[in-house]
Amino acid sequence: MSRMDAAASAALNAQVIRPVFFVYLDVVGDPLRACTAEASLLPTGSGDPDLDGHVFDALNPTFVDIGPVAMKSGGSDSLTAQLSGLVGLDDDLLTVIGNPANWQGRPARLWRMIRDENGSQRGAIQHYYTGYMVSLDINGSADSQTINLTIESYLVAFSQASNRTYLDQDSFDPGDLSAKAAIAIANGISGNPLVNNTPAVDRGPNLGGSRNWNSFQ
Repeated sequence: MSRMDAAASAALNAQVIRPVFFVYLDVVGDPLRACTAEASLLPTGSGDPDLDGHVFDALNPTFVDIGPVAMKSGGSDSLTAQLSGLVGLDDDLLTVIGNPANWQGRPARLWRMIRDENGSQRGAIQHYYTGYMVSLDINGSADSQTINLTIESYLVAFSQASNRTYLDQDSFDPGDLSAKAAIAIANGISGNPLVNNTPAVDRGPNLGGSRNWNSFQ
C-alpha cells in the first residue's frame, strides 16, 4: 500500500471531501474495472499499468459494493466485494465465474482519489489495497441476485494448507523408502520396509517397569 501524497493528505482537513474509489478484479475474459464517480473515469499518469489507460465504469453502488479494509495482526482482514449477478443482465459474468480457474487466486486491487467539495482532484490517486480472490457465493433470486466475492491479503491467500504429502515420494525417486518406512513404523512393523516385515511383539514388562518392544525374527 502506498501513502497519500502531501496534497491529498492536506485535503483531508477540509470539512467536505468527495473521494472516489476504484476497483479492479482480474477475472479472465471479463476483467472488472469500476469506480464510485458520477461518470466513468480514465486515469493517466500514475505509473500503475493496472490503472493508467483503462476506463473505470461509474457503476451504481446497488450493483457493485466493496467492503472496508480492516487491518489486524498479520495483515488485513477478509474483504468482501458484492457484484450484480442478475440472470439476463449479467449472464457473461456468471458464465465466466462458473469456472473457478478464471478468478480464484487472481488479483483484486483498490485505489482512491481525494476530491474537494467542488469535485476537483487533490493529489495523486493512491493505491491502498491488493488482495487475491479466494471464494464466492451467489445469493438471492432471479430478480434480485448478488455475487459475494471474498478477497484475502497475500499472507492469508497463500498460507492455506497445500494438502500435499511426502508419501508419494517414491513416484519421483524409486529408491526412496522413507514413506514405506514411516507407514511401517506407524503400524508397529519392524525390519526392512520392502521385505520381511513382521509385527512387533510385546515381550512384557522389563525390570524397570516399562514395556520392552522387540522385533520378532
